[in-house]
Amino acid sequence: MRTLILVLFMQILATACLAQHTPLLPARDCLPPEEPFVPGEDAELQRYAALIAADFERYFAAISDYLACLDASRHAAFLRAQQISAQHRSFRDRLDKLGLTGQAAVDHPPISSPRKPE
Repeated sequence: MRTLILVLFMQILATACLAQHTPLLPARDCLPPEEPFVPGEDAELQRYAALIAADFERYFAAISDYLACLDASRHAAFLRAQQISAQHRSFRDRLDKLGLTGQAAVDHPPISSPRKPE
């Protein structure tokens, strides 16, 4: 029994090491653009109106790139989650074939499986 557990642990460890070569998220940071500052005093607003207006234009131009970056990161994370889900299904299938499902320390069905009414 100990040997079987050790073999399973080594397989899981090897799989985890291989999985580290595929990043979870793309290697990019999505940094939001700096928000425009609007002074509270009317005198300052009058004095810097053109600068503030330009700052708003810069913000709205940059927010599109920021949102595109977030969308790309979300998409990459979703694809990676699908890959991990497929690995999980394969893992569960292998446990079933080996008769080890009860020893996997999972007392509930996988999240991706519909729950059976009790």
